[in-house]
Amino acid sequence: MHHHAGLGGGDLGPAHITIGPDGSVDSVRPWAPPVPAEAGGPELTAIPLLADSHLHLGISDGVHDDPDFHTIDHIDGQLEQLARFGIGLAHSLGTDQPWLTETLVERRAADPLGRAVGHSAGVGFGAVDGWPPELTRPRLRYRPTEPEQARGYVRDLAAQGCTTVKIWTDSFGGTVPKTLTAIARAIIAEAHDHGITTFAHVKDHADAESLVELEVDVLAHSIRDRPISDRLLDSMAVHGTTLVPTLSREEAEFAFSTLHNPYLEDDSFRRAAGPRGVERLRHERLSVDPAHPARSLEIALENVRRTHTHGIDVGLGTDSGFRFKLLGFAQHRELELLTRAGLSTSAALGAGLAVNRRLLGAEQTGIDSTGPASFFIVEGDPWKDIRATQSIEEVWISGRRIVAHSPESSHR
Repeated sequence: MHHHAGLGGGDLGPAHITIGPDGSVDSVRPWAPPVPAEAGGPELTAIPLLADSHLHLGISDGVHDDPDFHTIDHIDGQLEQLARFGIGLAHSLGTDQPWLTETLVERRAADPLGRAVGHSAGVGFGAVDGWPPELTRPRLRYRPTEPEQARGYVRDLAAQGCTTVKIWTDSFGGTVPKTLTAIARAIIAEAHDHGITTFAHVKDHADAESLVELEVDVLAHSIRDRPISDRLLDSMAVHGTTLVPTLSREEAEFAFSTLHNPYLEDDSFRRAAGPRGVERLRHERLSVDPAHPARSLEIALENVRRTHTHGIDVGLGTDSGFRFKLLGFAQHRELELLTRAGLSTSAALGAGLAVNRRLLGAEQTGIDSTGPASFFIVEGDPWKDIRATQSIEEVWISGRRIVAHSPESSHR
């Protein structure tokens, strides 16, 4: 079986692969145009399974959010759905209960069984009476009032096996308290003492400036209140900060604020939602002026463009797993939006491969001739049009095909 493949790692580009009968990759050779005998068939591309460094497991069914969704059965269904869309690594960011954190740590040493591999940042940090509200139970979000208390909570997360932590820093338009600088400093310092990567939810430029100076590792959203300054870009470069912009989050907020939601006619969205989900979502609308999320998306896109051109790493994250933000659909939409922001196909795919796997301390996925591989095959060439990643033909995990040829494929 021959496929035109995208290789993981720093040199992401097309190649030919040959898959043996046991699912192992027999050979990899430089890509060349199809020979005449191969002409007339569909153009297929294989891509290593992607990683999403910012999503949320077990809080939603895509239409409604509810703590009752925080069960292993529901979460396993979400990890299976992500795998069907070519997502091999899912990082749940700060909304989990300790039992899920511990379960995912134990599972990472086992066979993924056709599911995405889950990582968890455990219980996240917020301010007292601050954003966001509680999303799972019974363990409430950490809301420390003293630096030493914050450090103790980080030690608890380290003991549970967390390699990442999440801080929310957002006054939600001045309506709620936000995490104090002294508390954020203590969290970040203690996390770094334990080799833990720190993610921070931000919206406003001023908060991002403060967190970067405190040496936070990742800004978990693009700045959305104003254009990013040269000073902040320079500071991010000096401190090695990574941006995970979640552009698909902003676009979803816009789509569901419009009278005629374009997502409902999108084939990839409809596949992720399923017929029943599409029908339920047809009647849902955010009660906001579409101009507000449209402006947030416009600012976010420009700030990603400037961040990328400044040489700062950009990772793939979606904030999906909430209502309206569908797992599977959002990750491929994020790729499309990253290219709209000026990233090349290789850089956009690299955001979901090398960058995210560095952030999560996970093994780099590649396609090479050393053994069973994990990848997905799409119809078309993403180097010509990134939307080709949405036309999924097959998904392979550890040398086993878990998704066969798609019935929606246009050439069948």
